[in-house]
Order: sequence, then C-alpha cells, then structure tokens
Amino acid sequence: MGLTLATVPLAVTNLSRMQFAVTAITHFLFVTTTVGMLLTTMIFEFLYAYGRGDTEKFGRLTLFFSRIFFFSFGTGVVTGLIMEFQFGMNWSAFTRLMGDVAGVPLAIESMISFFIESTIIGLWRFTWGKLPKRAHAWLGVGMLGASLFSVVWIIAINAFMQNPYGFHLENGRARLNSLITLLQNPQYQPEFLHVLFAILITGGFVTAGVSAWQILHKRDTAAFKIAVQIGLLIALPAAFLQPAQGDDQGAATAALQPMKFTAIEGRYNTEGSATTGAPWAMAALINEKDRTVKAVSIPNLGTYFGKNTFTGAMPGMNAVAKMYHAKFDKTVAKSYDGQMNYYPPVTLLFWTMHLMVYAGYFFTMFALFATIMLHRRKSGIEAHPKTLRALGWTLWLPDLTFTSGWIVAEVGRYPFVVYGLLTQYDAVSPSLTVTEAATSLAMFFVADVFLVSTMIYISHRTVTRGLPEIDGNYLEEHQIPDPFAKEAFSHA
Repeated sequence: MGLTLATVPLAVTNLSRMQFAVTAITHFLFVTTTVGMLLTTMIFEFLYAYGRGDTEKFGRLTLFFSRIFFFSFGTGVVTGLIMEFQFGMNWSAFTRLMGDVAGVPLAIESMISFFIESTIIGLWRFTWGKLPKRAHAWLGVGMLGASLFSVVWIIAINAFMQNPYGFHLENGRARLNSLITLLQNPQYQPEFLHVLFAILITGGFVTAGVSAWQILHKRDTAAFKIAVQIGLLIALPAAFLQPAQGDDQGAATAALQPMKFTAIEGRYNTEGSATTGAPWAMAALINEKDRTVKAVSIPNLGTYFGKNTFTGAMPGMNAVAKMYHAKFDKTVAKSYDGQMNYYPPVTLLFWTMHLMVYAGYFFTMFALFATIMLHRRKSGIEAHPKTLRALGWTLWLPDLTFTSGWIVAEVGRYPFVVYGLLTQYDAVSPSLTVTEAATSLAMFFVADVFLVSTMIYISHRTVTRGLPEIDGNYLEEHQIPDPFAKEAFSHA
C-alpha cells in the first residue's frame, strides 16, 4: 500500500483491469456451464440406472451431455489457471494484502476440491461399463459435490472483496479471525445463492436448447423430447427464484456499497422523501461528464429496490461521493490528497444491470411459455417448431445475463479492489510496465478467444453427431453360470 499514480501509470492499471476482466468473464462462462451440464448428466444417469423399462435412451443422453461437460471442464481449468497467474503478475500488491485471507480457501479449492473432482471425473470416464450402473451413477454425485465445494470457497473470497468481514489488519495485511468467518459474511449467502441459481438456469437452458435443435433436425426425437422437459424442469424454478433473491441482494448492496447501487440506478442527486419514493429509471441517457441523466422512470420503485418500501429518500452518487471522501480520503486513499475519483463507469453499470434484468425476465417468461406450449395434450413437442427454434436460440441468454451480473458486481466496486481496504491503483504490481501489461493482455485475449472458439466448435460437432451408442458391458448384465452345472464342463 502507499503506491501512487505517479509510481504506477494509469495505463498499467487500466490494461490490467481489462486483462483480468476478459479472463474472469471467460472463466465464469465455463464454471456455470460445467456445473450445470454435470447436474444434467447426473440426472440422466440416475434415470438410466434406476429407471424402469427401456432406459437405454437415458444412457445415451448421459454420454451425450457428458461430452459437453468434459469439454467445458477442461477449458474452464485452463482459463482458471490463466486468471490465477495474473494475481502474481499484475496484482502483486493485492496478493500481499489478501494472501492470508485467500491463501487457505484457494488451497482448499485447488488442492482438495479440484483434486477430488478431477480424480472422480477420471474414474467416471474410465469406469463406464465396468462398474454396476448404480455404483457408477453415484460417482456423479461425488463430482457434483466436489464442484460445489469449489464454488463455496471461490464465492467466499469474492464476498470478502465485496464486504471485508471477520478480519483485522496487521502490518498492512488482512488477517482472518478464523476461516469460518468467510462463510459467516453477510454478503456470502446471497452471492452463493445467486451463483447456484445461475448454475441451474444455465444447465437447464443449455439442455433444453440443445435438445430443441436436435428435435428440429429429427435426431433421436424420442430421447430429446424428454431432455427438453427435464431441462425446463431444472431451469424454470430457479428462473423464478432468481429475481426475488436478486431483489434481496440489491437491498444489501444499497446498504453495503451505496455508490454501486446508485450507479446502477443512474441517480446522481438524492430523490424521494418521507411520503414519496425515488423513481426507477427504465432507460436513460447518461452524461457522465456533466453528471446529468434523462430517464424514463417508474415512480417510487427505486426506493423499493433499495429499502423494500415505496417511500423514503434514496441518496444519489453526488452525496455518496462526499461520504466516500470523508470516509476513505484519510485512510485508504490518503496518497491521493483528496483527488481520488469515487464515481464508477455509470453508463456501463446502468445498462449492464438493466440488460441483466430485462433478459432475465424475458427468458423466465419464455421458459414458462415454452413449458406450456410443449406440454399441450393436443399435440407433441415436434408440432411446435417456432417454440423449439426460439428455445434453441435462448440457450445463450443465461450466459449473457450472468456475465452482466458479474460486470456489475466487480466494476461497481470501483475504485476498490477490496472494498474499503485497497484501491485498484494501489493493487497493481509496481514493477509492471505498460508494454508488459499490453502484451500480456493481447496474449490472454487471443488465448481466451481460441479456447472459447474451440469449445463451441467441439460442442457443435458433438451436437451434430446426435446421441452416441451405449458402449461397455455392465457387471450386473453378465451371466455367471453355476460352476457345478453341466454347461461348465462342456467344451462344445
């Protein structure tokens, strides 16, 4: 800490921020897809192992969606390694502050969760057809448990960055009072639930969307009809619960990070009173230079999102900025002599938040509509090609909305990397040059584009090939003759 803008050029900070943003967004796309497809794969395998009658179609669906899972998992691992590499290369000052906080959770995630997850994935892949069906299916539960255990600790670290909790400062380093305090952070539960719902929605929509395309191309229609239904069954409850949970998280954000909340609402001046509430801007033209907003608004709704009531004043960014100057100029930002800018990129935050809200409500309503249309008794699923086609295209919407959500969460914390403790200018590696930052940004960008493109290409090939055939002979299907039967002594 104690670094100044004169020591670390602004370009280095901005290039490092762009680099981490590209990598983090790419990585999280694969996190939600990986865990979501794992859940889908596990459900199909349990239907294969425990179902009655002809369950072969569930086994084929298991193999089909497991391939998408494997590709996503492998790509997610690579992007995750790239992201962790940047901690030391671009953000060494952040690492010094957060080493004692993030070190143990990252070790748990990397050395325990990831090791167990990778081991079980290998066992699952190479014991297909060699273990009893039911025993093999339970390996999927182990994979899902290990994956969610990783998410627990990653979210715990991010929650601390959003709301430092249960720690004390010692020689310029943050030290946890205990490891369990990371999980007791008030920010942790709503953030974890938000990610969990995102996983369910992503897994459900990808399953339903891919299956819809298969039905349109008349590939294994009978099996993919069931897959569409299961995908919607996974996504629909989570899609309805997500807005309610997001509303609670918004109220928490208004209390913990008021600048982020006022920015996503596009409000520069304090609005509302004891008898009226602040409006909520549906759309807005924002002039960040003059700090003015022209908006189409709904009365009182802004106060409701911030306080869960329709009356009361809500502060604007100008008032919050004065509060931040009074609170942080003499502590976190003392090196900048009151020149720290606490206003975040308002236009970016406003529209990414609104994109997330509008897209989220759209695919929730569409999922409900698709469920009703595809379950009409008068006709089968294949009789609704328009609905199926729309369902196929909307499989990308969850990724778009959740990416928008992460942009809001991380950019909205500006200028802090760790809220109230460390600014982005003080977090950058002091020895990093503009050339090094620009070169690494270009390299990582090319690498991420290549990885995403490869994932899309391989997944597309998997989809166009249709369902694979069941391979392997399961132990319970083997007929072991009586060793004393006459057939055992026959060599004919």
